[in-house]
Amino acid sequence: MNLKLVSLYNFFGKKQQAIIDEDLVFIDEINNYLLDEDLYICEEGLEPLFEIILIGSDGIESLFLKRLKDFDEPLVLLATAHNNSLSAALEIKTYLENQHKLCFLLTGDEKHIASMIRHIATIIHATKKLKKSRLGVIGGPFKGLIAPPIKPENIKKYFKMEVVKITAKEFDELYQKAKEETLAFNEVPREQELFNCADNPEALSKALLVYVALKKLVEKYQLHGLTIRSSRLIKKTKTTACLALALLNEEGISASGEGDLASLMTMHLVNTLTGRTSFLANPSKIDYEEHTLLLANSSVPFNMVSSYKLRPYFANGSGLSIKGELLEGHVSILKIAPDFSLENSLCLPGTIKENVSLPSHNQTQVLLSLSEESLMDLLKTSFGGQVVVAYGEVYQDFFPVLSLLRRE
Repeated sequence: MNLKLVSLYNFFGKKQQAIIDEDLVFIDEINNYLLDEDLYICEEGLEPLFEIILIGSDGIESLFLKRLKDFDEPLVLLATAHNNSLSAALEIKTYLENQHKLCFLLTGDEKHIASMIRHIATIIHATKKLKKSRLGVIGGPFKGLIAPPIKPENIKKYFKMEVVKITAKEFDELYQKAKEETLAFNEVPREQELFNCADNPEALSKALLVYVALKKLVEKYQLHGLTIRSSRLIKKTKTTACLALALLNEEGISASGEGDLASLMTMHLVNTLTGRTSFLANPSKIDYEEHTLLLANSSVPFNMVSSYKLRPYFANGSGLSIKGELLEGHVSILKIAPDFSLENSLCLPGTIKENVSLPSHNQTQVLLSLSEESLMDLLKTSFGGQVVVAYGEVYQDFFPVLSLLRRE
Protein backbone atom coordinates (compact mmCIF):
# COMPACT_ATOMS: atom_id res chain seq x y z
CA MET A 1 0.00 0.00 0.00
CA ASN A 2 1.48 3.32 -1.11
CA LEU A 3 1.98 6.26 1.24
CA LYS A 4 2.45 9.47 -0.73
CA LEU A 5 5.43 11.62 0.28
CA VAL A 6 4.97 15.39 -0.01
CA SER A 7 8.20 17.29 0.69
CA LEU A 8 8.30 20.93 1.80
CA TYR A 9 11.62 22.86 1.91
CA ASN A 10 12.97 26.38 2.20
CA PHE A 11 16.68 26.12 1.49
CA PHE A 12 17.88 29.73 2.05
CA GLY A 13 20.87 29.12 -0.23
CA LYS A 14 21.86 25.86 1.46
CA LYS A 15 23.15 22.87 -0.48
CA GLN A 16 19.80 21.71 -1.78
CA GLN A 17 20.71 18.36 -3.30
CA ALA A 18 22.78 17.27 -0.29
CA ILE A 19 19.84 17.94 2.04
CA ILE A 20 17.37 16.15 -0.24
CA ASP A 21 19.69 13.16 -0.62
CA GLU A 22 20.09 12.90 3.15
CA ASP A 23 16.33 12.93 3.62
CA LEU A 24 15.81 10.30 0.91
CA VAL A 25 18.23 7.99 2.74
CA PHE A 26 16.18 8.63 5.88
CA ILE A 27 12.98 7.67 4.02
CA ASP A 28 14.61 4.53 2.60
CA GLU A 29 15.57 3.41 6.10
CA ILE A 30 11.98 3.88 7.28
CA ASN A 31 10.77 1.86 4.29
CA ASN A 32 13.09 -0.98 5.27
CA TYR A 33 11.20 -1.28 8.56
CA LEU A 34 7.86 -1.27 6.71
CA LEU A 35 8.64 -4.09 4.27
CA ASP A 36 6.72 -6.72 6.23
CA GLU A 37 3.65 -4.48 6.50
CA ASP A 38 3.06 -3.95 2.77
CA LEU A 39 3.50 -0.20 3.31
CA TYR A 40 5.83 1.93 1.18
CA ILE A 41 6.57 5.66 1.21
CA CYS A 42 7.01 7.10 -2.29
CA GLU A 43 6.55 10.37 -4.13
CA GLU A 44 4.26 8.87 -6.77
CA GLY A 45 1.69 6.13 -6.35
CA LEU A 46 -1.87 5.22 -7.21
CA GLU A 47 -4.53 5.64 -4.52
CA PRO A 48 -2.24 6.17 -1.51
CA LEU A 49 -3.59 5.18 1.88
CA PHE A 50 -2.55 8.57 3.25
CA GLU A 51 -0.02 11.35 2.70
CA ILE A 52 3.14 11.94 4.71
CA ILE A 53 4.16 15.59 4.69
CA LEU A 54 7.93 15.89 5.12
CA ILE A 55 8.78 19.13 6.90
CA GLY A 56 12.24 19.38 5.37
CA SER A 57 13.29 22.65 7.00
CA ASP A 58 12.07 25.70 8.84
CA GLY A 59 10.69 28.66 6.95
CA ILE A 60 7.99 26.62 5.20
CA GLU A 61 5.11 27.45 7.55
CA SER A 62 3.46 29.91 5.16
CA LEU A 63 3.91 27.50 2.27
CA PHE A 64 2.20 24.80 4.30
CA LEU A 65 -0.79 27.06 4.98
CA LYS A 66 -1.15 27.80 1.26
CA ARG A 67 -1.23 24.09 0.49
CA LEU A 68 -3.33 23.02 3.48
CA LYS A 69 -6.54 22.77 1.44
CA ASP A 70 -4.87 20.13 -0.75
CA PHE A 71 -4.25 17.75 2.17
CA ASP A 72 -6.75 15.27 3.61
CA GLU A 73 -7.12 14.42 7.29
CA PRO A 74 -5.46 13.00 9.18
CA LEU A 75 -2.50 15.25 8.44
CA VAL A 76 0.68 13.24 9.02
CA LEU A 77 3.80 15.38 9.54
CA LEU A 78 7.31 13.92 9.33
CA ALA A 79 10.17 15.77 11.03
CA THR A 80 13.88 15.03 10.55
CA ALA A 81 16.69 15.74 13.01
CA HIS A 82 18.23 18.65 11.07
CA ASN A 83 17.49 22.00 9.37
CA ASN A 84 15.11 22.99 12.21
CA SER A 85 12.61 20.50 10.84
CA LEU A 86 11.19 19.49 14.22
CA SER A 87 10.71 23.08 15.36
CA ALA A 88 8.75 23.90 12.20
CA ALA A 89 6.70 20.70 12.50
CA LEU A 90 5.76 21.54 16.09
CA GLU A 91 4.69 25.03 15.02
CA ILE A 92 2.49 23.55 12.28
CA LYS A 93 1.08 20.90 14.61
CA THR A 94 0.09 23.58 17.12
CA TYR A 95 -1.71 25.52 14.40
CA LEU A 96 -3.57 22.44 13.14
CA GLU A 97 -4.72 21.37 16.59
CA ASN A 98 -5.98 24.89 17.29
CA GLN A 99 -7.99 24.56 14.07
CA HIS A 100 -9.37 21.22 15.37
CA LYS A 101 -7.59 19.27 12.64
CA LEU A 102 -6.63 15.66 13.29
CA CYS A 103 -2.87 15.37 12.89
CA PHE A 104 0.03 13.11 13.81
CA LEU A 105 3.69 14.07 14.16
CA LEU A 106 6.28 11.47 13.18
CA THR A 107 9.68 12.04 14.72
CA GLY A 108 12.51 10.04 16.26
CA ASP A 109 14.58 7.22 14.78
CA GLU A 110 13.55 5.27 11.71
CA LYS A 111 12.29 2.23 13.62
CA HIS A 112 10.07 4.32 15.88
CA ILE A 113 8.67 6.29 12.94
CA ALA A 114 7.86 3.06 11.08
CA SER A 115 5.99 1.85 14.16
CA MET A 116 3.96 5.07 14.27
CA ILE A 117 3.16 4.74 10.56
CA ARG A 118 1.84 1.22 11.12
CA HIS A 119 -0.27 2.59 13.96
CA ILE A 120 -1.77 5.31 11.74
CA ALA A 121 -2.36 2.83 8.91
CA THR A 122 -4.32 0.61 11.30
CA ILE A 123 -6.55 3.54 12.28
CA ILE A 124 -7.22 4.52 8.67
CA HIS A 125 -7.87 0.94 7.55
CA ALA A 126 -10.37 0.53 10.40
CA THR A 127 -12.09 3.79 9.48
CA LYS A 128 -12.55 2.74 5.88
CA LYS A 129 -13.88 -0.67 6.93
CA LEU A 130 -16.28 0.79 9.50
CA LYS A 131 -17.89 3.00 6.87
CA LYS A 132 -18.99 -0.13 5.00
CA SER A 133 -20.64 -1.69 8.06
CA ARG A 134 -24.25 -2.81 8.39
CA LEU A 135 -25.72 -3.02 11.90
CA GLY A 136 -29.06 -4.65 12.70
CA VAL A 137 -31.51 -3.48 15.38
CA ILE A 138 -34.02 -6.20 16.28
CA GLY A 139 -37.18 -5.14 18.07
CA GLY A 140 -36.07 -1.65 19.07
CA PRO A 141 -34.51 -0.42 22.32
CA PHE A 142 -35.38 -1.51 25.85
CA LYS A 143 -37.69 0.93 27.69
CA GLY A 144 -35.13 1.20 30.46
CA LEU A 145 -32.68 2.94 28.11
CA ILE A 146 -33.86 6.46 28.90
CA ALA A 147 -30.60 8.21 27.97
CA PRO A 148 -30.92 10.16 24.69
CA PRO A 149 -31.12 7.52 21.94
CA ILE A 150 -28.81 7.37 18.97
CA LYS A 151 -30.80 8.03 15.82
CA PRO A 152 -30.01 5.69 12.90
CA GLU A 153 -30.00 8.64 10.50
CA ASN A 154 -27.22 10.25 12.55
CA ILE A 155 -25.18 7.06 12.41
CA LYS A 156 -25.44 7.24 8.64
CA LYS A 157 -24.65 10.96 8.62
CA TYR A 158 -21.64 10.93 10.93
CA PHE A 159 -20.25 7.42 10.59
CA LYS A 160 -21.47 6.27 7.15
CA MET A 161 -22.75 3.02 8.71
CA GLU A 162 -26.04 1.47 7.63
CA VAL A 163 -28.58 0.63 10.34
CA VAL A 164 -31.04 -2.10 9.37
CA LYS A 165 -34.30 -2.14 11.35
CA ILE A 166 -35.62 -5.68 11.82
CA THR A 167 -38.99 -6.37 13.41
CA ALA A 168 -39.37 -8.55 16.47
CA LYS A 169 -41.98 -10.48 14.49
CA GLU A 170 -39.39 -11.56 11.92
CA PHE A 171 -37.11 -12.82 14.66
CA ASP A 172 -40.01 -14.66 16.32
CA GLU A 173 -40.83 -16.43 13.05
CA LEU A 174 -37.22 -17.51 12.57
CA TYR A 175 -37.00 -18.71 16.17
CA GLN A 176 -40.18 -20.76 15.78
CA LYS A 177 -38.96 -22.20 12.48
CA ALA A 178 -35.63 -23.16 14.07
CA LYS A 179 -37.52 -24.75 16.95
CA GLU A 180 -39.56 -26.89 14.54
CA GLU A 181 -36.75 -27.82 12.14
CA THR A 182 -33.55 -28.03 14.18
CA LEU A 183 -32.76 -31.62 15.09
CA ALA A 184 -29.13 -31.04 16.06
CA PHE A 185 -26.78 -28.10 16.57
CA ASN A 186 -23.81 -29.44 14.63
CA GLU A 187 -23.15 -26.08 12.94
CA VAL A 188 -23.13 -24.16 16.22
CA PRO A 189 -19.63 -23.28 17.47
CA ARG A 190 -18.62 -25.17 20.64
CA GLU A 191 -21.79 -27.31 20.36
CA GLN A 192 -20.36 -30.46 21.96
CA GLU A 193 -18.40 -28.50 24.56
CA LEU A 194 -21.52 -26.59 25.61
CA PHE A 195 -23.65 -29.70 26.00
CA ASN A 196 -20.89 -31.40 27.98
CA CYS A 197 -20.93 -28.65 30.60
CA ALA A 198 -24.68 -27.94 30.60
CA ASP A 199 -26.64 -28.92 33.72
CA ASN A 200 -29.88 -28.30 31.82
CA PRO A 201 -29.69 -29.52 28.17
CA GLU A 202 -33.24 -28.31 27.49
CA ALA A 203 -32.39 -24.75 28.56
CA LEU A 204 -29.23 -24.91 26.45
CA SER A 205 -31.19 -26.03 23.38
CA LYS A 206 -33.59 -23.09 23.73
CA ALA A 207 -30.67 -20.66 24.07
CA LEU A 208 -28.98 -22.12 20.98
CA LEU A 209 -32.19 -21.65 18.97
CA VAL A 210 -31.76 -17.91 19.58
CA TYR A 211 -28.28 -18.16 18.05
CA VAL A 212 -29.65 -20.08 15.03
CA ALA A 213 -32.36 -17.44 14.44
CA LEU A 214 -29.95 -14.52 14.84
CA LYS A 215 -27.44 -16.13 12.48
CA LYS A 216 -30.19 -16.37 9.83
CA LEU A 217 -30.76 -12.63 10.16
CA VAL A 218 -27.02 -11.95 9.91
CA GLU A 219 -26.90 -13.90 6.65
CA LYS A 220 -30.11 -12.44 5.21
CA TYR A 221 -29.21 -8.79 5.85
CA GLN A 222 -25.42 -9.18 5.55
CA LEU A 223 -24.90 -7.74 9.01
CA HIS A 224 -21.57 -6.99 10.66
CA GLY A 225 -23.25 -6.54 14.03
CA LEU A 226 -26.64 -6.60 15.74
CA THR A 227 -28.48 -5.70 18.91
CA ILE A 228 -31.66 -7.38 20.17
CA ARG A 229 -34.17 -6.40 22.83
CA SER A 230 -33.30 -9.14 25.30
CA SER A 231 -36.01 -8.37 27.87
CA ARG A 232 -38.74 -9.04 25.32
CA LEU A 233 -37.03 -12.28 24.34
CA ILE A 234 -37.22 -13.58 27.92
CA LYS A 235 -40.96 -12.94 28.07
CA LYS A 236 -41.61 -14.43 24.64
CA THR A 237 -39.41 -17.55 24.65
CA LYS A 238 -38.49 -18.04 28.33
CA THR A 239 -34.82 -17.90 27.42
CA THR A 240 -32.10 -15.28 27.08
CA ALA A 241 -29.85 -14.02 24.31
CA CYS A 242 -26.71 -14.21 26.50
CA LEU A 243 -25.31 -17.39 24.95
CA ALA A 244 -26.16 -16.33 21.39
CA LEU A 245 -24.50 -12.93 21.83
CA ALA A 246 -21.37 -14.56 23.28
CA LEU A 247 -21.11 -16.95 20.32
CA LEU A 248 -21.68 -14.21 17.74
CA ASN A 249 -19.07 -11.94 19.32
CA GLU A 250 -16.57 -14.78 19.33
CA GLU A 251 -17.21 -15.22 15.59
CA GLY A 252 -16.44 -11.54 14.97
CA ILE A 253 -20.07 -10.44 14.62
CA SER A 254 -20.49 -7.61 17.12
CA ALA A 255 -23.58 -8.28 19.24
CA SER A 256 -25.22 -6.51 22.18
CA GLY A 257 -28.51 -6.65 24.04
CA GLU A 258 -31.47 -4.34 24.68
CA GLY A 259 -31.25 -2.45 21.39
CA ASP A 260 -28.33 -0.40 22.75
CA LEU A 261 -26.85 1.09 19.58
CA ALA A 262 -24.12 3.05 21.37
CA SER A 263 -22.77 -0.13 22.95
CA LEU A 264 -23.05 -2.03 19.68
CA MET A 265 -21.15 0.67 17.78
CA THR A 266 -18.43 0.71 20.44
CA MET A 267 -18.02 -3.07 20.33
CA HIS A 268 -17.94 -3.04 16.53
CA LEU A 269 -15.32 -0.28 16.51
CA VAL A 270 -13.12 -2.33 18.85
CA ASN A 271 -13.56 -5.46 16.75
CA THR A 272 -12.75 -3.64 13.50
CA LEU A 273 -9.76 -1.80 14.94
CA THR A 274 -8.14 -4.72 16.74
CA GLY A 275 -9.68 -7.91 15.36
CA ARG A 276 -10.50 -8.86 18.96
CA THR A 277 -13.76 -9.25 20.86
CA SER A 278 -14.88 -7.11 23.78
CA PHE A 279 -16.96 -7.52 26.92
CA LEU A 280 -20.15 -5.47 27.42
CA ALA A 281 -20.77 -4.89 31.12
CA ASN A 282 -22.78 -2.96 33.68
CA PRO A 283 -20.87 -0.76 36.16
CA SER A 284 -22.03 -2.14 39.51
CA LYS A 285 -19.88 -0.66 42.29
CA ILE A 286 -17.15 1.94 42.76
CA ASP A 287 -14.71 1.79 45.68
CA TYR A 288 -12.95 5.14 46.02
CA GLU A 289 -10.50 3.97 48.67
CA GLU A 290 -9.34 0.96 46.67
CA HIS A 291 -9.74 2.73 43.30
CA THR A 292 -11.74 -0.16 41.87
CA LEU A 293 -14.77 -0.59 39.63
CA LEU A 294 -16.94 -3.72 39.67
CA LEU A 295 -18.36 -4.72 36.29
CA ALA A 296 -20.89 -7.48 35.67
CA ASN A 297 -22.67 -9.06 32.71
CA SER A 298 -23.76 -12.48 31.49
CA SER A 299 -22.76 -12.63 27.83
CA VAL A 300 -18.95 -12.54 27.91
CA PRO A 301 -17.41 -14.00 24.72
CA PHE A 302 -15.82 -17.40 25.29
CA ASN A 303 -12.51 -16.36 23.73
CA MET A 304 -12.04 -13.72 26.44
CA VAL A 305 -12.17 -16.14 29.37
CA SER A 306 -9.90 -18.86 30.73
CA SER A 307 -12.87 -20.94 31.90
CA TYR A 308 -16.64 -20.65 32.12
CA LYS A 309 -19.82 -22.19 33.50
CA LEU A 310 -23.40 -21.99 32.22
CA ARG A 311 -25.78 -20.71 34.87
CA PRO A 312 -29.47 -19.69 35.02
CA TYR A 313 -29.99 -15.98 34.34
CA PHE A 314 -29.62 -14.27 37.72
CA ALA A 315 -32.62 -11.89 37.45
CA ASN A 316 -35.36 -14.50 37.04
CA GLY A 317 -33.75 -17.92 36.73
CA SER A 318 -35.00 -18.22 33.16
CA GLY A 319 -32.66 -19.12 30.32
CA LEU A 320 -28.88 -19.30 30.46
CA SER A 321 -26.10 -16.89 31.27
CA ILE A 322 -22.33 -17.25 31.28
CA LYS A 323 -20.08 -17.04 34.30
CA GLY A 324 -16.62 -16.54 32.87
CA GLU A 325 -13.20 -16.03 34.43
CA LEU A 326 -11.34 -13.23 32.67
CA LEU A 327 -7.56 -13.16 32.64
CA GLU A 328 -5.81 -10.42 34.59
CA GLY A 329 -4.21 -7.73 32.46
CA HIS A 330 -4.43 -4.24 31.00
CA VAL A 331 -7.76 -3.24 29.46
CA SER A 332 -9.51 -0.27 27.90
CA ILE A 333 -12.92 0.94 29.12
CA LEU A 334 -14.83 2.49 26.25
CA LYS A 335 -18.21 3.85 25.15
CA ILE A 336 -19.39 6.08 22.32
CA ALA A 337 -21.58 8.88 23.70
CA PRO A 338 -25.19 9.23 22.50
CA ASP A 339 -24.28 12.63 21.01
CA PHE A 340 -21.09 11.19 19.41
CA SER A 341 -19.00 13.91 21.07
CA LEU A 342 -15.46 13.14 22.18
CA GLU A 343 -16.16 15.04 25.41
CA ASN A 344 -18.91 12.63 26.47
CA SER A 345 -17.41 9.45 25.05
CA LEU A 346 -15.67 7.19 27.54
CA CYS A 347 -12.06 6.20 26.96
CA LEU A 348 -10.08 5.03 30.00
CA PRO A 349 -7.23 2.63 30.80
CA GLY A 350 -7.66 0.06 33.54
CA THR A 351 -6.39 -3.27 34.84
CA ILE A 352 -8.34 -6.43 35.60
CA LYS A 353 -7.56 -7.10 39.26
CA GLU A 354 -9.63 -10.21 39.99
CA ASN A 355 -12.81 -12.16 39.24
CA VAL A 356 -15.44 -12.17 41.98
CA SER A 357 -18.76 -13.88 42.76
CA LEU A 358 -21.20 -11.58 44.53
CA PRO A 359 -24.95 -12.16 44.91
CA SER A 360 -27.54 -10.05 43.06
CA HIS A 361 -25.26 -9.36 40.09
CA ASN A 362 -24.89 -10.73 36.60
CA GLN A 363 -22.84 -13.92 36.48
CA THR A 364 -19.51 -12.72 35.04
CA GLN A 365 -18.08 -10.27 37.58
CA VAL A 366 -14.71 -8.60 37.33
CA LEU A 367 -12.98 -6.04 39.51
CA LEU A 368 -10.97 -3.38 37.67
CA SER A 369 -8.26 -1.14 39.10
CA LEU A 370 -8.43 2.45 37.84
CA SER A 371 -6.57 5.61 38.71
CA GLU A 372 -8.36 8.17 40.88
CA GLU A 373 -8.56 10.48 37.86
CA SER A 374 -10.17 7.75 35.73
CA LEU A 375 -12.79 7.05 38.41
CA MET A 376 -13.69 10.74 38.41
CA ASP A 377 -13.87 10.79 34.61
CA LEU A 378 -16.18 7.77 34.70
CA LEU A 379 -18.78 9.73 36.64
CA LYS A 380 -18.29 13.01 34.78
CA THR A 381 -18.79 11.42 31.37
CA SER A 382 -22.33 10.95 29.97
CA PHE A 383 -22.21 7.54 28.31
CA GLY A 384 -25.31 5.64 29.55
CA GLY A 385 -25.49 2.55 31.75
CA GLN A 386 -23.10 0.11 30.06
CA VAL A 387 -19.42 0.11 29.15
CA VAL A 388 -17.30 -1.93 26.78
CA VAL A 389 -14.11 -3.58 28.04
CA ALA A 390 -11.37 -4.69 25.65
CA TYR A 391 -7.95 -6.16 26.35
CA GLY A 392 -4.99 -3.96 25.42
CA GLU A 393 -4.45 -0.24 24.97
CA VAL A 394 -7.34 0.34 22.57
CA TYR A 395 -8.02 3.65 24.33
CA GLN A 396 -5.03 5.16 22.50
CA ASP A 397 -6.72 4.69 19.11
CA PHE A 398 -10.36 5.11 20.11
CA PHE A 399 -10.63 8.89 19.87
CA PRO A 400 -8.59 9.18 16.63
CA VAL A 401 -10.95 6.69 14.93
CA LEU A 402 -14.04 8.49 16.22
CA SER A 403 -12.63 11.83 15.15
CA LEU A 404 -11.67 10.60 11.69
CA LEU A 405 -15.04 8.93 11.10
CA ARG A 406 -16.87 12.17 11.80
CA ARG A 407 -14.64 14.22 9.51
CA GLU A 408 -14.84 12.17 6.33
